[in-house]
Amino acid sequence: MNIGIIEPYSKGFIEVLPEGEGGDYWHIVAIHINGQAYCPTPQLYRSEKLALAKAAKIYDWIAEHEPEITHGTCYCSPLKLILWQQPKVS
Repeated sequence: MNIGIIEPYSKGFIEVLPEGEGGDYWHIVAIHINGQAYCPTPQLYRSEKLALAKAAKIYDWIAEHEPEITHGTCYCSPLKLILWQQPKVS
């Protein structure tokens, strides 16, 4: 059984998950920063290492631009992806 990876990063963490049982591709589930979860445009990466590296870049971008993310959605032009902010469950 393949399980995802939750890796601490800076003041939060990043989550990646293999695409299917025994899959060779990975995708980024969420970027967690300052108590918020952000989900990027779905995209497959050829390895766990590539997915984690891209997730770290996304985290860094969010950390620098968090005030610009309004209404839960934002386009990240340098990384060419959309981020959705997941609402907190109360």
